[in-house]
Amino acid sequence: MKTYSISELSSIDTSVLLPLYEGASIPREFSGYLTGTQDLDLEAGNLYHILAPKKLLLLGLGKAEEMTPKKFRETIGAAIRSAKKDLCIFVDSPAMEGFSIEEAAAEAAFAAGFSQYDFTKIGKQPEKKPEIALISSADIDAVCQRAQTAAFCVNHARNLGNTPSNIMTPEALAEEAANIAKELDLECEILTNKELEEMGAGAILGVNRGSSHGARLIAVKYEGAPGEDYTALVGKGLTFDAGGYNIKTGTHMDGMKFDMCGAANVLCALELIARSKAKANVMAVIGATENKIGPDGYTCNDVLTSLSGKTIEITNTDAEGRLVLCDAITWAQKLGAKKIIDMATLTGACVAALGKNYTGAFTNSQDFLQELEKYSQKTGEKLWQLPIDEDFHKQVLESNVADMNNCVIGVGAGSSLAAAFLEEFIDEGVEWIHLDIAGSSDFSEGKPYMAKGATGVLVRTLGEMFQ
Repeated sequence: MKTYSISELSSIDTSVLLPLYEGASIPREFSGYLTGTQDLDLEAGNLYHILAPKKLLLLGLGKAEEMTPKKFRETIGAAIRSAKKDLCIFVDSPAMEGFSIEEAAAEAAFAAGFSQYDFTKIGKQPEKKPEIALISSADIDAVCQRAQTAAFCVNHARNLGNTPSNIMTPEALAEEAANIAKELDLECEILTNKELEEMGAGAILGVNRGSSHGARLIAVKYEGAPGEDYTALVGKGLTFDAGGYNIKTGTHMDGMKFDMCGAANVLCALELIARSKAKANVMAVIGATENKIGPDGYTCNDVLTSLSGKTIEITNTDAEGRLVLCDAITWAQKLGAKKIIDMATLTGACVAALGKNYTGAFTNSQDFLQELEKYSQKTGEKLWQLPIDEDFHKQVLESNVADMNNCVIGVGAGSSLAAAFLEEFIDEGVEWIHLDIAGSSDFSEGKPYMAKGATGVLVRTLGEMFQ
């Protein structure tokens, strides 16, 4: 992304986008473009094309007191998608107390990358995107570079999630992780069915039994603070989830390629952390498989022995994500993780409770969750804490034939029960956050500032957290 000093304004030959709050005057630098805004409605999102004497797009920001970084980012993104042409955005005018020029530049730079993303159809060449530049009186190069890197990694996660499941197989996801590791000189370990059988990872292997593709347990490590403890970002990588023998029906099967968005997002969050050269030790641990029907597919009343040694009675083959995650969590701890953040499109109950704009959050450490929330508030990615207590654990541990069951049927609170199941695999002393992104992982309809499909939710937040 090119950035200009305000002294270079006269030399810019592309259209300039000038964002203005209601009641604001035209900045003196733009006196040659437009003399006043008295007759213009500057409600947020309104876009005016001023043709003379120079090319100017005037963008309404609405009331200054209602502005947030998220609202600014979305307003800029919508304007970029709508304009569909090269633009140079002035980032000084949105700045105010509590929202600096540098912050406005970062949000505009992120929006430039994020809003222009569209999945390239299979067999087609990507379309050339308009070039977006920024102009300011401040030195904004560094913040724009960081924001562009964040947008690149978020879009990478979106691309992985949007890729059809016959292409984005467990093997392909593992190859993607290996390619990132090679490019960024990271440690990478990928376990296949043979190694998983030898180590006793029976939960992920049970889910995998109905698939013609092998399972993969993947770990990519970034060391930015030698000698310090590792945090593991653990992702659910169901590249397609048919529900197993509790097969999904009707429209519930559509969109199940997105059941690997937890894996895509933690992998690309690690990519962002590594590209940013963060001073932290972080690993991404991913359990990847399909959940399909086959001659050896697992069924209700089976008992699986997890990597931890705990046994699990299967009461619902469509509650497979927690089975994949429990082995991934156990492996992350064996690899030395002292903190764990797992991310998964885990339960429809979370969508019912929180809708599409919130991620459900569960934890055994309020301090750890508050730290994450601080950064999610900065990026505008919404979290909502849901309950998890001994009553949920008691229900999970009810089984006549095993240590626990994988799904408590017909009692409600499905998200909390799934979280309680996962917490059974957290070692004593390990801080843990579970993020249920079943609603926030993808949108079935596009928005003015973004294409439909995978969202890359929380990639940017996790990148910020480990800066």
